Amino acid sequence: MRRPELAPLVARFAIALIGLLSKPLGSRARIFVKALIMERLEPIWVNPTKFGPIAFYCPATWPYSRSDMAKEPDTSRWVESFAQDEVLWDVGANVGVFSLLAARKGHRVVAFEPAAGSYFVLAKNVELNAFDDRITFLNIALTDHSRIDILHMSETRVGAAQHNFAVADETPQAGQRGFKQPCIGYSVDDFVRTFDVPFPNHIKIDVDGIEGRIIAGAKVTLRDPRLKSILVEINSDEAHASIQQEMAEAGLILVPPKSGDGRRGNQVFRRAA
Repeated sequence: MRRPELAPLVARFAIALIGLLSKPLGSRARIFVKALIMERLEPIWVNPTKFGPIAFYCPATWPYSRSDMAKEPDTSRWVESFAQDEVLWDVGANVGVFSLLAARKGHRVVAFEPAAGSYFVLAKNVELNAFDDRITFLNIALTDHSRIDILHMSETRVGAAQHNFAVADETPQAGQRGFKQPCIGYSVDDFVRTFDVPFPNHIKIDVDGIEGRIIAGAKVTLRDPRLKSILVEINSDEAHASIQQEMAEAGLILVPPKSGDGRRGNQVFRRAA
């Protein structure tokens, strides 16, 4: 039997064994035993990157899955292309995979993750790698204009995606949305004006649906020559056309991707010479 097929069986056996061993205890004591086991397990995966090891806290299957950077080689190559001592803004950081890679490479990072569960793991990953002097991690959303609104969540599992801030119907997953998490959102331009944070030389936007709104709130920032490139995950031809026009007006030109159809997936725009 292959190891991936064996793992769920081992997990189910361990869960059943814990239940059996704790059965003689009272109901509150049983919960304490389970909490103690979860606390002591500390599931940590160390990814040996070319810049050094990166530790990932894996309290659930999604964070474990996301620790595999090989799933997004184009994004890794983009981060690897940054010049020395540059600044990355990671918008939709999730559990911080590419924030951690950039920090391990020596860059400063501002990571934005609105979902509470993923933000917890992001913070834990920063702690595990002692990157609190390199990564500013914030539990806020970026959008078109600043306000308090609702993060419409596809699900609340740690590391899940497909959430939308302030809108509930702009992705195919709209009908699956249930939990509504209140959240503070800023436009990029308001955030730059309001707070003393490192200005981005590079921005990654991976938010599963409201990329256009974030870009609409970043008109001044996009035109600043200190911003050298943006990576945007685009999921429709319509969004691609609109975003490409916005970028061109700001002096950022699409870099033809090495793979894919050129209109969907991770797209890189660089400052024209």
